[in-house]
Amino acid sequence: MLAGLFMPLLSFFIVDPFMATLNERLAAVQAPQAIIEQVQACASTAPTALAERAAGDLWWGASTVIGVAVGMTDARMIVAGASPACARVVAALAAVRAS
Repeated sequence: MLAGLFMPLLSFFIVDPFMATLNERLAAVQAPQAIIEQVQACASTAPTALAERAAGDLWWGASTVIGVAVGMTDARMIVAGASPACARVVAALAAVRAS
């Protein structure tokens, strides 16, 4: 039940902005299909994984949403910790930034 309450907040403040930025950058560099598939895997697993964690640790959930909303917490690191697929996506994003 609590996971259902946190999922919209986490998606709105963390996952959706991260995915929008990532999709813009991948389109700009014409990313290969393998990376696009990793982004899709991350997008499908991150909201549920983050909501389950927030439901199990209310303090983490609230402080994470607030921290990202005010710019004190990097959403990329939160998304990277959501699943292995997301960690690969964040690494790919860092590689794109470096080039």
